[in-house]
Amino acid sequence: MRKHAAFLAVLSAACSSAPVQYYGVAPPGMETAYKCAVAQLNMMGYTIEEATEGILVKGRKQTSGLGLQLFTGNTHHDVLTATAYDNPQTGETNIRVTVTRIADQDASAGFTANDGPEEGEDVLAPSETGKADAQTLLQNCGVTGITGPPPDGEDFALEGATARDGVPSRADRGFAVGR
Repeated sequence: MRKHAAFLAVLSAACSSAPVQYYGVAPPGMETAYKCAVAQLNMMGYTIEEATEGILVKGRKQTSGLGLQLFTGNTHHDVLTATAYDNPQTGETNIRVTVTRIADQDASAGFTANDGPEEGEDVLAPSETGKADAQTLLQNCGVTGITGPPPDGEDFALEGATARDGVPSRADRGFAVGR
C-alpha cells in the first residue's frame, strides 16, 4: 500500500497544474521593485494585461506556434504575476513571482476532434521557460535569497529516503516536500 501511495504522490505532482512561486528580498523600495518587474516583463516579451500601480503586475506571453493552434485550437501562454511588498516583520522589500501556463481554447481556430467549439482557458502546469523567466526577473531586479520549488524530480522522495543524519525525511514520513 505504501508503494502505491508514493506512486500516486509522484503522479499527482507530475500532473499538477498548480502555480509555482519564486520570491526573495529585493533592494529597498516597493515602487522600485515594482518598476523593475514591469521593465523585466516588457524586455522578456510579455504583454502587460493587469497592473496595480506600485504593487502587482501580470504579463502574458504566447508560447505555442501556429501548428499547435491549427491542430488543437489551443493557444498556450506563460503567465507571470509579480508582486512587490514590504515585509513588516523584517522591514525588507520582497518580490514574489507566480508562474502559470494557460491554454486558451478556440476550436473555431482549427480542425479539432471536438463536436462543438469550446472557448475558455485551461490552467496547465507551469512551463520550464516560464519558471526560468520568473527566476531571471528576480535576478535582474537584484533579488537575493531566491526561494522557490525544488527542481523537477525532487518534489517527492520515494521509499527509503533519509536525511544525511539518518533521520527519515519528510517525504519518507508521508509529507509532500517543498509544497
